[in-house]
Amino acid sequence: MSSRQQPHSCSQQHALRGNMSPDKAWESLQFGMALILQHRPMTKKSYLELYNLVYQYCTSSSVTMASENYRQRELRSTEFLGQQLYDMLTGFLEKHLSDRSKEGSDKSGDDVLEFYSHNWKFYTFSSQVIHNIFLYLNRHWVRREMEDGNKKVYEIYSLLLVSWRRHFLGRLLLSVRKAVLKLIEKERNGKSVESKYIQCIVQSYVELGIENSMSSRGRILAFYKNEFEKHFLEETKNFYQMESSKFLAGHTITDYVTRADSRLAEEKSRSERLFHESTLVPLIAGCEEVLISAYLQRFYEEFQVLLDGERTDDIRKMYQLVKRVKNSLPPMKEILQRHITRQGLHAVSAVKDTALAEPHTYARAILKVNHTFKNMVLRAFNNESLFVQALDEACETFINKNSVTEEAKNKNKTSELLARYSDLLLKKSSKLVEEGEHDDVLQHVVLLLQYIQDKDVFSKFYTFKLAKRLINNLSVSEDAERSMILKLKEAFGNTYTAKMEKMFNDIELSKGLNDQFRAHLEKINAKVPVEFSIQVLTLGHWLWSQCGNFATPTELDLCIQRFNAFYAAQHSGRRLIWDYAQSSGDIVGHFQKRIYTFTVSTYQMAVLLQFNNLATRTFEQLQDNTQIDQVF
Repeated sequence: MSSRQQPHSCSQQHALRGNMSPDKAWESLQFGMALILQHRPMTKKSYLELYNLVYQYCTSSSVTMASENYRQRELRSTEFLGQQLYDMLTGFLEKHLSDRSKEGSDKSGDDVLEFYSHNWKFYTFSSQVIHNIFLYLNRHWVRREMEDGNKKVYEIYSLLLVSWRRHFLGRLLLSVRKAVLKLIEKERNGKSVESKYIQCIVQSYVELGIENSMSSRGRILAFYKNEFEKHFLEETKNFYQMESSKFLAGHTITDYVTRADSRLAEEKSRSERLFHESTLVPLIAGCEEVLISAYLQRFYEEFQVLLDGERTDDIRKMYQLVKRVKNSLPPMKEILQRHITRQGLHAVSAVKDTALAEPHTYARAILKVNHTFKNMVLRAFNNESLFVQALDEACETFINKNSVTEEAKNKNKTSELLARYSDLLLKKSSKLVEEGEHDDVLQHVVLLLQYIQDKDVFSKFYTFKLAKRLINNLSVSEDAERSMILKLKEAFGNTYTAKMEKMFNDIELSKGLNDQFRAHLEKINAKVPVEFSIQVLTLGHWLWSQCGNFATPTELDLCIQRFNAFYAAQHSGRRLIWDYAQSSGDIVGHFQKRIYTFTVSTYQMAVLLQFNNLATRTFEQLQDNTQIDQVF
């Protein structure tokens, strides 16, 4: 339209003088609406004149109308005038839109989309203007009709949209749909398209969602769903069925996973950019059905191949894709669980010959498997509970029942070997770990214990080994021992470690008791023939050996007597039971001008001391002098 055109005024054709007849008023309204729909400029005065024409028409007190369907008669019914004006407006819109749509009936592709978009843009603007001109009709006659439940009557703006849908789009519906779906397909194939056309079609279909007058104040999506989304979703499935089949014919499943993930991201972005928000969920669901659900069995088969190749990154991509489909992960969980079990059994079999003699080889073998797949579950599955469960169940299976436990014919053999491994780690002589690494390695042991079915068996073995380390001062450090007990306590509760903690308390109390005993000897100016220290241990906290007959060496008699007297004075009513089988000492020997120091048990000490006076002794003499039972 040229900018040099002068604004039009309705008064140029029909001036308002007195009470204009309805026919004249309608004639002027038609002229004005035609200008508006042509997007011709109009003055504010012209708009006001058109509004007044509607008001005058609706409030006319006497209307004389000639028509082949009506006899001349005087009418005073405002309802009739409102109905008449509404019907004439409906007829006017039908003719205008039908004529306009014929101009696009032979168009296709981008041409029909451009034609539709151009006309929709101007029509919706013009509709707002016409709606405002007919406000009086809206507020009175239309409102009463709608309140009375007349579903054939719409607010004027909604009437304009319904008329567009029926008389303009109705003729072009198939060609517009075909063109917009083709445009989407071109974009999917990587071609540059005018996406503004797609946006315009979608926006108009949503705007046209008016089923009856009761919905005119708020759009519903039935029209958009039925005339666009339904066909769009069907075309989307067809497109990806063909593409996925063709792609897999020349590529691996791993390549396909990347492709499918990329396509899903594209569809999400496209939907958020072009379509109504309600389309995203069914669109992605349809794509997932075609791109993922249809190939689940092939994914599962490839999953085992990826596990065999330890291809964690590819596993992560497959998991991220497959998990989008409901109930698709349990089969993957079962595959992973069986795989971990096989790997664990294989690792144990590899160390079967050395496991019993060298428990650290056994512990490290199962730790390595656990560590490997714990990292995989974290990196590939983001610690998804289902796959954490697969790891736990697999470890529990192969740790409790494997070639080592079967050969030993002992289902609790793993508990014993882990206790022995812990003992090796916590001894001074340990060379299994570097300094400062004890805490991490012990944490790994506790982790393995969580898979043990009978943890009390481990506790029994561990407590026995702990007693040996504490009594014989063999621990690598007190901190390491306490750290291990704390880890066990955190993992299995206070009851599990109660006895171990009490054993530690006995050792601490014994240190103080030794200091008090030495102070006591100094106070009474008494001496003992040997350097002497004791550990007073609570009977119920320790594993005691059954002591047979034994005659203590005379060198120890005085020490024992004085400590008994000291302890009785300190703790009235308590009785000391000496466990010589758990006792030890250092003895110095001279042989061929060389001095040797031996760390021996109390029984060994008693035997060796028999040779201080005589170089030879018979077995009977040794037994008579020491009173050691032959079982020892």
